[in-house]
Parts: sequence; C-alpha cells; structure tokens
Amino acid sequence: MAQDKPVKEAFFSDYLRKQAKKSLAACVASAVVAIILLLAGIATGVGFILVSGVVAIVIALLIAAPHRTSYATYRCGIRGEQVLRTHLLSSRLGDQYTAYYNLLLSGNGRVCDIDCILVGPSGLFVFEAKHHDGLILYRNGVWARIKVGQRGTLYRGQLGDPSSQLYRNIRRLKELLNEAQVAGLWLHGTVVFTNPRAVLDIEGLQWVKAVAVKDLGQILSQKTYLSADQIDWINTCLSAFAR
Repeated sequence: MAQDKPVKEAFFSDYLRKQAKKSLAACVASAVVAIILLLAGIATGVGFILVSGVVAIVIALLIAAPHRTSYATYRCGIRGEQVLRTHLLSSRLGDQYTAYYNLLLSGNGRVCDIDCILVGPSGLFVFEAKHHDGLILYRNGVWARIKVGQRGTLYRGQLGDPSSQLYRNIRRLKELLNEAQVAGLWLHGTVVFTNPRAVLDIEGLQWVKAVAVKDLGQILSQKTYLSADQIDWINTCLSAFAR
C-alpha cells in the first residue's frame, strides 16, 4: 500500500554550494584584474601596462583553471544530490523515513560531507551521489571512467575513488554513533550514480555497493529492521551531530 506522505527531510549544510561559489568567485576575480590592466594599457597607450595586462590574462587563466575544474566538480555534485533527493521523494517510502542531506562530520583533522543518510524501519543507509557520465568501471580496487571524445576517441575522465570516500564517511559516522551508545548497527553504504548517461560495469566491490539511481530500490529492499525506539534515538543523534 502506497504511503500518503513523502520521506521527511533535514538539511544540515550548504557545503557544495558554498564551495562552488568560492571557486566561481576566484575565477571572476582573476579575470577582472587581468581585464582592468589590459584596458588601462589600451586606454593610456602605455606599453608597460599593456604588456602587463596581457601577462596578467595569461596568469589569470592559469590561476582560474583549477578553480574552474573545482567549480564544475561542485556543480556536478549538487546536481547528483538533487537527482537523488527527487528519487527518494518519489519512492513512496513514507514519513517513517527521514533523509538527512549534507551532514558535515569532523575527525582526524578533516571534514567529511555525507551526501545523504536515510533512516527508517528497514535500516540505516548512507549514500554518496555521483553525477558522472560515461562508462564507469571498477576492477581490482581501481575505479575508472571512460568517455568518448568529439572525434570518437576514448579517454579517461575524472572520477576519483568514491567507494573509499564513502567508506571513510561510514567509518566516521559509526564511530560517532558508537560514542552515542548506538552500537551494533549495520550501515548500508551505496555509491549512487545519478546521471542517466552513466553505464556501470562494477565487479568485486567490497563493503559498499554501487548502483544507478534507477536501481536504488534494490538497496532499499535490503532490510535490517529498526524499532521505533532505535529510529528515534538515531534521529536524535544525527540532529545533535550537526550542531
């Protein structure tokens, strides 16, 4: 029987958007300084300023390049989280479930951003959303992303190691739950590929799983039943972690 109410939601941070804005601001600032110097040189006819402007543009492009890449990465992450959220809202899980987005957890001198934690009667799920397209491969502990260029040539795209990233987040979250006397829980960790143009070829992945967002129901069907008291205490702890 379908649930009348959608999954409850809690949003803890705007981490990706803030990082995207920082990267965009760095690109714009570099470009503005270079253009001002160049225009000043053209307007005054002063060769030194003109040359400085040209040099500044070159330097600005070099400085902006990594920020531009970071901006694209953050925007891709934001889109992935949006697709995952839309899927969970339409999943008919009901308001017995709560989805927590962008929970920031600190530990060992670093801050991790957990894309989504889903808590409900069928268990505790931790999702890492990836919006990459192309052929996504996993073999012998190595991730690879293969794309097709404009001339039909194959090349490797950026991907990183999403399963290790997810596993670190799960381990940190489990430590905090243990400290809060919520021990012995199994956390279902899943890398969710949200881009419809992604083709997955995954073999030998351990500890966590990887699926296309359309197949997320396979993960949600892996039940480790939680009592109402367990759910309430987990929700209380997650809310406290975010403060």
